[in-house]
Amino acid sequence: MFALEPVIADRVRDVLVAPWQVFGRSTDPGQRNRPPQAVVAFAATNVADSKTGAALVQAGWRISLTARKGDEAAGLLDAAFVAIVAQLHNWSPGEVAGRRWERLSLIQVIAPEDGEEGLVNADLVFNTAARFDGQD
Repeated sequence: MFALEPVIADRVRDVLVAPWQVFGRSTDPGQRNRPPQAVVAFAATNVADSKTGAALVQAGWRISLTARKGDEAAGLLDAAFVAIVAQLHNWSPGEVAGRRWERLSLIQVIAPEDGEEGLVNADLVFNTAARFDGQD
């Protein structure tokens, strides 16, 4: 499940060009104090169905956008939002680490809020699912 992070981060990198920086929270080293930036991170998991022998696990992935407050902040966040939704919603990561994942679906947008001093943040949360086999 966690192997999806670099796959999703690469997909976001394909559409967020300079001045944006894109990081996978657990996979990409580097300084994360130079906005605008997008950080891809595991958000949450639900078990949609847990039948005998298998569980359908729904994995949430959060893309956190951060920009410096100012005249350009709203435009930067808006353009990133549009690009990320177009790139990820209804896209299937396919097979990752030997597991077939369903198409991503945008399930939540968390309103921009003040982050650290002089920064504003907004989050997009996507869901995907895969079957995990257990004991019969």
